[in-house]
Amino acid sequence: MFTILDFETTGLDYKEEQVIEIGAVKLDKFFKPVSQLNVFVKLAKGKELDPFITRLTGITPEDLENGIETQYAALTMLQRFIGNDIVVAQFASFDLSFLSPIMKPKMFICTRSVSRMLDKDKKAGLKDLVPRYGASLENHHRAIDDALATADVFKAMMARLPMNGYVLDHVLNVMVDSKERPLKYVPDNAQTIYLEGN
Repeated sequence: MFTILDFETTGLDYKEEQVIEIGAVKLDKFFKPVSQLNVFVKLAKGKELDPFITRLTGITPEDLENGIETQYAALTMLQRFIGNDIVVAQFASFDLSFLSPIMKPKMFICTRSVSRMLDKDKKAGLKDLVPRYGASLENHHRAIDDALATADVFKAMMARLPMNGYVLDHVLNVMVDSKERPLKYVPDNAQTIYLEGN
C-alpha cells in the first residue's frame, strides 16, 4: 500500500514553521485510491499566517480556527493513517521534514526525484508533471488537491519505470539534490543523487 502525502505549511523551515493543512490519499497495490485524509491544523499560540501563504494557498486564519488542536495531534492522526505504507510525496525532502517529529518512514518515494531520474533535462515541479503524465490539478497548493494530483502522476510514473529500465526498488528512498532546489532535510535512510539543472 502507498500513502500519497502533501502538507501546506506556514513556511519552508520545518524547525520554525508548522503544518496548516494535511492531504493524504491511500492507494492499494494496484494504485487505486481506497481512502483519504484532509484536515486543517490550528495555528500554534503566537503563530500568525503570513498573507503570502493565504495568497498562495487560499487558506485563511478563519479556516484554521476549527482545525485539529495541535500539529502533534494532526501528525499523530496522519501516522495512524499511514501505518506501514510506502509514503509518496512530490518533494519528499520537504514533506518528510515536517513529518519527522512524529515518524520517519522506512520506505518513501519522491515523485520529483523519480522525474529527474527519468527526464534529467525537464522541469520536475508538480505543475510540470501534471500535463506530462496526464493528471489533473484543480487547486494547486491545497493539500488534498496536490495529493490527488501526485497520486495520478505516481501511478503513471510506476507504469513507465520498466520502459526506462527501472523497478520500484530503484526509486525507493532516493532523493535528487541540485543547485536549483537543494535538499534541506535528508532522512537517515535516504540515498542522495546530485543532478545539475531543474
